[in-house]
Amino acid sequence: MRVVRSQSLLVLFFLIVVLGVVSSSAASGFSSSPDVGERFLDVKSFAFKIAAKNGWSLIISNEVNSPCKEVKGTTVEEAFAHYFKDTPFGWRYFEDCLYIANERELKKFFQKLPELEMGLPKGKSGAFFSGIFQQVELSLLCQLLKAISGVEIRTASGFEGNIMMRARNMGWQRVLLSVAFLNRLQIDSTDFSVILSPERQ
Repeated sequence: MRVVRSQSLLVLFFLIVVLGVVSSSAASGFSSSPDVGERFLDVKSFAFKIAAKNGWSLIISNEVNSPCKEVKGTTVEEAFAHYFKDTPFGWRYFEDCLYIANERELKKFFQKLPELEMGLPKGKSGAFFSGIFQQVELSLLCQLLKAISGVEIRTASGFEGNIMMRARNMGWQRVLLSVAFLNRLQIDSTDFSVILSPERQ
């Protein structure tokens, strides 16, 4: 009994150490240098490059912009603070993904995330998505998510759009929800399908 308990404690200790390392490496990413090889960049290009440098996923709203076109600051956090000064935009880092959007939308998204995930069709279990796109058509992204999830995912007839994103082993539901919600798209779902249309009310 003591041996089993000792092994359990060792496993628990190992997990705590691993989680601590992962968490501190994410935090160190934001306290590291913002240098991505170019000094003059718009905020979307900077976010894309810094996510690539740190191996993060990135979901960024189409409406994100900044009057600043230069990387300023000694850390990634300072660079983002400079880009987003006097704008309604901000960022969150959650489960190895950097989310950038309107602050109000970010707050709402994370508050509603469990409820939003429950509202989607189940689809294939363990279906994860990876893809790097400086620009991808929303309809193509829907086709890719449909292929791995087994769920009918599409855009409404006549609705077109492009997005920038990086996904690194993200659950298909999280990709779909974050892209739709942070771009204020309407999500209409049944037990077997999801349709994206413009402008959530």
